[in-house]
Parts: sequence; C-alpha cells; structure tokens
Amino acid sequence: MKKVLIISYFFPPCNLTASQRIKGWANYLANYGYYPTIVTRNWDHPINSPEDVLISTGDKLIHEKNEQFEVYYLPYKASKRDLIFSKNKNNKLIQKTSKIWTLKDQILENYSNSAIPFSNLFDFSLDLIQKNDSFSCLIISGNPFIQFKFGYLLQKKTGIKWIADYRDDWSTSELKGTETGVKKVISLLQSKKEKKWLSSSECITSISKKYSEKIGAFVNKKGHVILNGYDDLKDSEQVEVEQDFFTITYNGSLYPTQPIEHIIKAIKRIIESNESKLKIQLNFPGLGFDPLQRARVEKEIIGIENNVLITDRIPKSEVIKIQKGSDLLLMVSHTGIKGIPSSKMYEYIGLKKQILLFPNDHDIVEETLLDSGLGIICEDDEELYSSILQLIKWKENGNSVVKQYDEKRIEFYSRSQQTAQLAKLLDQITR
Repeated sequence: MKKVLIISYFFPPCNLTASQRIKGWANYLANYGYYPTIVTRNWDHPINSPEDVLISTGDKLIHEKNEQFEVYYLPYKASKRDLIFSKNKNNKLIQKTSKIWTLKDQILENYSNSAIPFSNLFDFSLDLIQKNDSFSCLIISGNPFIQFKFGYLLQKKTGIKWIADYRDDWSTSELKGTETGVKKVISLLQSKKEKKWLSSSECITSISKKYSEKIGAFVNKKGHVILNGYDDLKDSEQVEVEQDFFTITYNGSLYPTQPIEHIIKAIKRIIESNESKLKIQLNFPGLGFDPLQRARVEKEIIGIENNVLITDRIPKSEVIKIQKGSDLLLMVSHTGIKGIPSSKMYEYIGLKKQILLFPNDHDIVEETLLDSGLGIICEDDEELYSSILQLIKWKENGNSVVKQYDEKRIEFYSRSQQTAQLAKLLDQITR
C-alpha cells in the first residue's frame, strides 16, 4: 500500500464543513491502495463562532492511528493579533486595529513562515518526509491558501511530488468583490505568489469543472475535478417526516450573493394567503454562526417568525435529523456566478430528498441536481412560488413529494466514489 501525506489545516474533530472533504479521503483511500498520513492543527474545542478558530489549542503533539489512516494533531498557538481580537471582539477600536495587523500579516507571510501561526505544519511535515522517504505523494488542501507555500518549499527541499487541492478558488475568486488600496496591492502580491508556489506542483484538483479549468488556466497546471461528495448516512438516526407540516430546510452558511430573500418572500406569500392546509416550517440550522446573515434573514421573516427556526452552529447529527425530517431542501445559487457547488448539495443528494434550486446557475448545480433526479429548477419568482405551492398540494393530497431517482447516479456522488477518482489521479502521478 502506498503512503500519501496530506496537509490540511481543517480536519475532525473540527466541526466546520471544511474538515469533511479530507476526512472523506482519509476514510476511503485505503480501499484504493493508499494509506494517508494527515498533518493538521489541534482542534480541542468546538467552533461555535468565527472567533473560536483563533484560540490557542493544545501544547502537545497528538498522534492517532487506525487501519485506514493516521493523523498528527499539532499544537496551535494563536498570534498576538488573534489573542487580542478574540478577547475584545466587541471593541470597535480593537477590531479596526486588528484589520491593520491582518493586512500586515498577509504581506509578511509571503516572505517568512514566522508570520504564519500554523507554520509548525510545514516544519513537522518536512521532518516527517526527511525521516521517512516512503511517501509517494503530498496533497495540500486550501484554504488557508498560504499552505501552498509549504508545498512549494517541501518540493524544493525534498523533491516530493505534490497536488494543490482547492476547496475554493483564491486569486480567481468571484466572491471577493471590488478591492481597492492596500487590499488590492495584497491581492496582486498573492496572485503572483500563487503562480510561483503552484509552479512546483504536479497538478491541481478542485470541486467543479469550472473551478478546475479556471484555476488551472491561471496557474498553468492541469486541473482535475474531485467533487466533495456525501457521507454514508445509512447508520444515522431514522426520522419521520411530520404529516401535518410541510418542512423546508436550508443548511449552513449564506453569502451576500445568494438571493435568499426571493425564497423567503415566496414562502411568506403562501403562509399569509392561507393557501396551505399544512403548517409551513422553514429551518436555517447553523445560520446563527454568521450574525450578519442571521440579521439579513430575520429582516425578511417579520410576520412569520413562528414558522421559522434559526439555530447557532449545532452538531452535524442534529443537522442531519432536521434535514431528514424535511419535505424540501433548498439550494440557493450565487447571482451571476457559476461553478460553485456547495458541500450541502451532496449531503442533500445523499439524503435522497427533493431539492429546489433558485436561481438557476445553468452550471454544475443544475447539472448535478438533474442528473441525480432530485432537482426542481426555478428560473424566476413566479416559478419559485408555484413550484413550492405545488409540492405542498401534493403532500396535502397524500402524494410523495420525492420523485423517482437513479440509485447508481446518486452513488456516483458519494465520498467513496469521489475518493476513487482521486486514487486514479494518484496512480497516474506515482507510477
């Protein structure tokens, strides 16, 4: 069995979505002839707010090993900026000062690893490779994208072949918006460094064809698609859908580019017009993690507050229960942006629930949902309203909300099958 080294800042027990992609690979790579060694930071407390990521964790190296993979959890020491910010997050003056420090660090980290709070991931990995020359390949998963600097340096020092895995895109991101002043200068610097660091990689992987092609063209490397996929949920708790309710759920984060207001207005219109005999329940598990997006939704639900549930970050098992108890799951695409398949889409598919997409991205989300047989695609506000109302009426009449679907096509989107795609790529690189 070949050994592969994976550097990933995020990994369970970290309860953020970013940790699940690499955990999926760790679970299944051994099935395809690879034994992964993961190097990550220590995660000894749950992440219930963005500030929790900044807290120092652990003072000792933790090594865990099983038949599928092994993990090295390294101590994480917060920077002075993070220490001050996490203790004074409500102090506006401290927040402004913190932003200045952040910009300074974003410049310095390009030239010195000492400016990176988790630079021990590089030092430890270098020592690991030098002491054990049996690693056939290195994978680094971003973000944080500064980790790609580690790949560049490790290749130069040891000659190890490495793959840059993009869970999101970096310099090519369309979500950053217009940048000016110092931020624009830093972005230009990062763009230059991204190209330099990726020059030593074998290839890049990402979560969609558009991302892989766009990033690959930017860094002049071959791009490969490894979808996020869904976990096997057969052993999770069974949940019955309540027959007197029509439950709609949107899981996780929202971004300003996602027009959730249109969906809320359609649901609000149905509730206020009394067009449904069923009580309509709208769930937003985990949305409270982002105060700005929570406030945005709360502004729209005035008048139907009793029909809406917004939670802070909760255990994944609880989120799965909420989704299993739902009649309809929501996908909200980014207005004017293509190629962004949220991780929740694959989890939705694994649950085999009906999935409503609005607006239509005319790209990977539409293609995936139609391929799975679970998607309802809405082009405008009126179609959105009528589609939701029709599903409600179907349930009122005793019909199943979920259409027929192809089990084989759904299986393709599992983490196991997507890890098989990664293994094929590793076979090409390590032969």
